[in-house]
Amino acid sequence: MNNGRSSQHSVEIAGLEKSFVRSGSTEKSRGIDDVSFVVPKNHFFTLLGPSGCGKTTTLRCLAGLETADRGEIRMNGEAVFSAAEKRDVAPHNRPIAMVPQSYGIWPHMKVFDNAAFPLRYGRKTYPRNEQLRRVNTMLEQVGLSEYSDRWATQLSGGQQQRLALARALLCEPEVLLLDEPLSNLDAKLRSQLRAELRSFQQKFGVTTVYVTHDQ
Repeated sequence: MNNGRSSQHSVEIAGLEKSFVRSGSTEKSRGIDDVSFVVPKNHFFTLLGPSGCGKTTTLRCLAGLETADRGEIRMNGEAVFSAAEKRDVAPHNRPIAMVPQSYGIWPHMKVFDNAAFPLRYGRKTYPRNEQLRRVNTMLEQVGLSEYSDRWATQLSGGQQQRLALARALLCEPEVLLLDEPLSNLDAKLRSQLRAELRSFQQKFGVTTVYVTHDQ
């Protein structure tokens, strides 16, 4: 229930905590400790910090891939997780798309089929003609239209990153989650693609949460 509290925010996290049991031990270590923040709609929000500080755990809780021990997560005013209410919405029912550090590109599929996957099997599917139109438009916008018939493994690292982003945007998410998406690239390409990511985010107006250790 919205109650009108959160109309200006796409994401609200309040008092989030998550602990893990150490391997070979019964002791718990705190992964995230009382994390709270809000992300206004259509904004680009960065979680910056060193490895092991809880950035990716926070992102995975947002995605529903981890279940927090305490706290609450709201997206567009709706609770997708609440420890107090014992509510934990499944990842595929959250209004999100995620680009992991490894991009998650399927090597046995061509570029077009990778991009079209959410339109065939996602939350909202489309007939073949509409798939063709949407995918071709998106590939053109990310500079990959001439590669649509190539195998995904024939793309460079930067091109695979663009493909992963195109596929995520074709999910029509309300919130886009990016987990260290540039860490596998060289410094020059990272700089170029950082600017491109910001440009794409502004063009599509999607609320984005970006995890990085790179200042």
